[in-house]
Amino acid sequence: MSYLDLPRIHFGGLFFTNPNTINNAIENYDPSRPPDPVFWNPLGVAQLWLAECSVLSVAGPTGVLVTDPQADPVIGAAVQSPSPSTPKQLPGGKGNYDIAKMVDLDPQQQLRSAVYGLRLYLALAGGSGFSGLMTVPELQYLNGRVQIGPPIGGSWTAVGTWMGQIADVTWSGDLSASPFLVQFQAACAQGIAVKLTIDLHQNVPASKGLPGNEFCYGRVHGSLGPIRAGELAQVVPGRMLQVPQAPAPASAAAAAAAPESAAAPAGDAAPASTLVATREKFFSNLAAAQLDLAPQAAADSAPPAPWNPAPAQVTAASTQANGALLHLDLGGSILIGGSQDPANKRVGRSDGKFVVDSGIAVGVQTAAGTFQPLTNGQVSFATQYQQLNSQNKEVNLVRSAGLVDIPLTADEASLVAGLPLVIQVSGTTVLQEPADGLLLGTQPLSLRLEPATSGTVQLMARSFGQPVAGQQPMTWQISDSSGAPSTDIVIAWAGPTDANGLASLAVSTPAGDVTLPPPRQPLDTQLYLVSFLDPTGQPVGDGYGQGQQANASLSVLRFQSFAIPAQPTWDQDVGPILQAYARLYPGMKAILDIGDEATVRDAAPFIYGRMSLPILDPAYMPVTRDLAPARIQTVLNWLKGLMPGPGS
Repeated sequence: MSYLDLPRIHFGGLFFTNPNTINNAIENYDPSRPPDPVFWNPLGVAQLWLAECSVLSVAGPTGVLVTDPQADPVIGAAVQSPSPSTPKQLPGGKGNYDIAKMVDLDPQQQLRSAVYGLRLYLALAGGSGFSGLMTVPELQYLNGRVQIGPPIGGSWTAVGTWMGQIADVTWSGDLSASPFLVQFQAACAQGIAVKLTIDLHQNVPASKGLPGNEFCYGRVHGSLGPIRAGELAQVVPGRMLQVPQAPAPASAAAAAAAPESAAAPAGDAAPASTLVATREKFFSNLAAAQLDLAPQAAADSAPPAPWNPAPAQVTAASTQANGALLHLDLGGSILIGGSQDPANKRVGRSDGKFVVDSGIAVGVQTAAGTFQPLTNGQVSFATQYQQLNSQNKEVNLVRSAGLVDIPLTADEASLVAGLPLVIQVSGTTVLQEPADGLLLGTQPLSLRLEPATSGTVQLMARSFGQPVAGQQPMTWQISDSSGAPSTDIVIAWAGPTDANGLASLAVSTPAGDVTLPPPRQPLDTQLYLVSFLDPTGQPVGDGYGQGQQANASLSVLRFQSFAIPAQPTWDQDVGPILQAYARLYPGMKAILDIGDEATVRDAAPFIYGRMSLPILDPAYMPVTRDLAPARIQTVLNWLKGLMPGPGS
């Protein structure tokens, strides 16, 4: 199943991340001009960690929520990651694990922020528990969450998702004090599925030092469940309820029915204006659209709209001893309230409570088009809030992380197997599954490729939660960073989906270089956005009308070719590379000034070690991972020449 499966752990608390923002502006890559310290965090160093997190509840095989620590000591157990206040030792005690890093793919694709090296630790009061490294999650389902408007905006108003897996779990100590953890360990023989929902990230510098509203802190809710065979780490193998969509234009539907294509006709390509340059502009547009589409609830308690998408799964009675269950994740779906901080009107503050936390009805759309509520489909979060009083953020946590498990009668289990799921509030539909129940997902969401290389993308197809075998090739649209249609990358479909609803696609780059527009020439890369289309012509991506960046099923960063010099020098080869990063990341200067030749020479073994690490390692240099492998090798060759050989 996934993180929605049972048994399941829910935790909540805070996260911290301090990304650098100078590299948000592509013009700052031009070495002929001094970088403009634009946006909100020019000295950021891309660290990410969890803070003040604990287990809020657990759900056993029946789906009953347990929130009382007297019932099981896992409730209240600490959930941590490597951080300045919670360092985690390497095996053998030889140093500590590095803090995770949050990294954008490119200045023109900042909506797939990936996290490298996030290790999760859950420990009971006596120290027993489990830990493990999460696969690299890429940001998904980035949507608006707080209705407030100018002058407050930015990432504080948004909500997003990171999903991944802990395949290699380390279990430690005696778990017998927690019957639930014993059960959880047995269920997670193949690993642990992880879902993190993040919101209320405070990125306004004026919030520095504000009690309960500290700069760079946000709220996180986590859900942990057992991995099952045949799953993709970043795709829920189930169902998805969405804001009801208008039918696709006839031209789009016709294009979807046509033979597969590598690029859309010019008339169908996304215009350049949809390729926003920064997260900040995206958030601004998102907030404006949300305020237009989602007026405050009227006196008759009509629900605010739009809600955000909600994943779901059904556990059949044959695999669930107590009958079938519908698992539904509303953790990132419902809007929350916000206001201006009394100490600074430019800063947002929120208690974290849902705008709608009761009167939520879950059901199906019948063949006649009517709403049929489920017997146990009345959902309320009104009694689930748990206050977190912290200097970093005062906010309510939701004990279930927004997840619900709804028992189904035998008749309802048959109904949901072939009818769209629907959520209504006060008689109005706020989320609805597609009529055909189709859910398409891809993984990974981004690739980095050199000329004449290739990568693999996996696709999953489900209909009402069941694998779709024999799904034929989809169509797709490819555009470059300007929004123009492109054939600079090639996609080959390996065949229809298998019995698990999975298929592979090969993504390759032809040999030779491409013509870069002037703004991208200092980067020596080109960005491509690929939108896969479902049979109705709708993008498979998760942006729901928020532009091609968000709707891109795949983003590809293509490096230009680079000839490694036989004898690299600082002045001609290495200096220009490292000095560019020193300009773009001044926050690193206090740690190590990589733009200064003497400093680099003195630190050659350290830098060589970091640049030789696998790209997935959180300590990898450069943190941004946007330097071509050939240029990395050039720097390594020069550094190696500075270091003493064996026996010296």
